[in-house]
Amino acid sequence: MAMLLYADSKFTSPYAMSVFVAITEKQHPFEIRTLDLEAGANNNPEYARTSLTQRVPTLIDGGFALSESSAIAEYLDEAFPHPPIFPADRQKRARARQVQAWLRSDFMPIRQERPTPTIFYQPISKPLSPAAQLSSQKLCVAASELLSHGSENLFWRLVDCRRRSDAHA
Repeated sequence: MAMLLYADSKFTSPYAMSVFVAITEKQHPFEIRTLDLEAGANNNPEYARTSLTQRVPTLIDGGFALSESSAIAEYLDEAFPHPPIFPADRQKRARARQVQAWLRSDFMPIRQERPTPTIFYQPISKPLSPAAQLSSQKLCVAASELLSHGSENLFWRLVDCRRRSDAHA
């Protein structure tokens, strides 16, 4: 039976994209259903009964519904071990989870000044504020540090789908 992945109708959520990449990597059949987040479709009572957080992504596997991209990626990795998404080594897996959580919880100035729709639909030419520049520098320092320790695959697999945050996750 195919899983069902709820994503945003404009396909700009980096969180939904990270789940899309994870489930595609697992080569597991799935369907996509979109929600118009601008119209508030995620607040629809029917979707609210499906998604505990009322956000995208939400994955439906049989009668089980799970929201939040990090939780979904871990669920997929445990449910379908091959190919793995997370490293087998406990410390490397912990580092991957740390980076994943950090990318989701930090960088608010960048998120506010460069939400995902600005990349695809409404480019902004205004320079970043000092706070967003500081966030960018922090991200680059961390990327350089991770890359200097041979974490290329770990870092870029996580960042590639999460580098452009939006307010929908």
